[in-house]
Amino acid sequence: MFTIAHQVWIAAPAKAVYQAITTSEGVSKWWIKDCTLKQEVGFVNIFRMNGEVHDKMKIVDLKPNAYVEWECVNENGLWTGTHLSFQIIEKHNVCILNFKHSKWPEMTEFFTICNFHWARHLLMLKALCEMGDNQLFANEEAKWGRLHELIKS
Repeated sequence: MFTIAHQVWIAAPAKAVYQAITTSEGVSKWWIKDCTLKQEVGFVNIFRMNGEVHDKMKIVDLKPNAYVEWECVNENGLWTGTHLSFQIIEKHNVCILNFKHSKWPEMTEFFTICNFHWARHLLMLKALCEMGDNQLFANEEAKWGRLHELIKS
């Protein structure tokens, strides 16, 4: 099994980081605009692109202001069965965010591009928590979709 791992230092309280990861309002400003999240173990968070369900993440574990873990429960796709975890450690008014996207069955080209995009989105999460401004811009995200379509063809 393979794991994507990133550590990000965020100059914000743990509560702000936790809210940005566990609420629709937060996630819609750094990862995916159209989403439904709830802070409840067992709930399945829904992430949509172009109005269609793109990913479903079952909440496996929640420790307020400290830890979040989701399991991807898509019916199909390369993320199915993988886990996403966010460990939040606050020290001296700085949060250390340890992110992992684990249980990948193999290291593929898709794994490597996801690694890049997780780094990009985690920087957006950092900026959101530190500055409070929306970091997700439709035009910029659409560019990545267009590049993906060009490479697929």
